[in-house]
Amino acid sequence: MKVFRRLSARLKKVSLNSVLAIGIFDGCHLGHQKILKKLLTRSRRLQVAAGLMTFSPHPDRVLNRKKINLIQTPRQKLAYLKKSGLDYCLILSLERDLASLSGEQFARDILKGALGLQEVVVGQNFRFGHNRRCGVRELRAFGRRYGFRVSIIKPLRQDGQQISSSLIRSYLQQGRVELAARLLGRPYEISGRIIRGRGFGRSLGFPTINLDTANEILPAGVFLALVLINNKIYPAVANIGFRPTFGGGQPSVEAHLLDFSGQLYGRRVSLRLLRKLRSEKKFPSPEALRKQIGRDVARARKYFRAGVRPPWIS
Repeated sequence: MKVFRRLSARLKKVSLNSVLAIGIFDGCHLGHQKILKKLLTRSRRLQVAAGLMTFSPHPDRVLNRKKINLIQTPRQKLAYLKKSGLDYCLILSLERDLASLSGEQFARDILKGALGLQEVVVGQNFRFGHNRRCGVRELRAFGRRYGFRVSIIKPLRQDGQQISSSLIRSYLQQGRVELAARLLGRPYEISGRIIRGRGFGRSLGFPTINLDTANEILPAGVFLALVLINNKIYPAVANIGFRPTFGGGQPSVEAHLLDFSGQLYGRRVSLRLLRKLRSEKKFPSPEALRKQIGRDVARARKYFRAGVRPPWIS
C-alpha cells in the first residue's frame, strides 16, 4: 500500500480512475470493514486501484477543538489498512484551505480534479464541505455532474445499536472491553515498547512487562489479555492504572505473562484486552495485593485452559 500525505501529480498517477473510500476510520471497526469490503469488490470488478482518503489529526480536533481520545494510534491504523488489500492511502490534514472548500469545490477540485476518481464509496452518514453542509444526496448530485459514481453503505447495527467509533470509545473508557471487541471484530489493542518499570511486580513474585504506549484510551483495571511478541502470542494478566497500593503516580500499562521468562526491554509488543477481571483498588498491604494477584493469575489460567469462545465472535 502506497501512502500519500498531500495531493500531487505522483498521487494522481495511482488514483486516476480508481475507487476511493472516504472517512476517518478510527478503530477500523466492523462498519468500516463493511465499507472496505465494498470498496475492494468494486475495484476488483472494475480492475482498478482501491484507495482510502482519511484525515489526521481528527477533524473535530482541528475544526471544533474537541478533545477526542482515538481508538488507534496512527501507526496501528496504518498497519491495519496495509493488511486490508488497499493499493493506496491518502492522509490529509484539514487545514484552513481544505476545510474552507464548499462541497461542490471538494467534489470538483479534489475528487475529480486532483484525484481523477471513477467511484467514491462512503457511509450513509458521510458529511463534507465547509461546516459539513453536504451529505450523500449532494455527493451523488456532484458525482453525476462531474463524472464519478457514488456507492453509499448503510450503517451496520449490532445488539440494536449502530456501530460507531464514539460508542466503542465509550465502552473502552468504561472498561467494557468485551463489548468493544464485538464492534471492532477483534480485541482492543494497546501497543508500545517495553521499558524498565519500578520492579513492584517482581517484588511480589509476578514479574511484569511495562509498556510505553502512544494509545490514548487506557481502560483502567485488571484484564485477561494476550501479548503478541515477535509473532508469538502469550496469555497474560494485564494491569492498567495507577498502582494505588504503591502510592499511585503516573498511569502505567503492565502485564504478567503466564508462561514466559526472559529479557524483553526495548521490544515492541501488542497487548490485546479480552476480559475485565476486576477494578484496580488500593490494598492494605503489599502482601494482600500479592494474594489477590495470585487469585487473578489462577482465574486467568482456568480461562485459557478452558478455551473460552472469544468475546468478539457473536
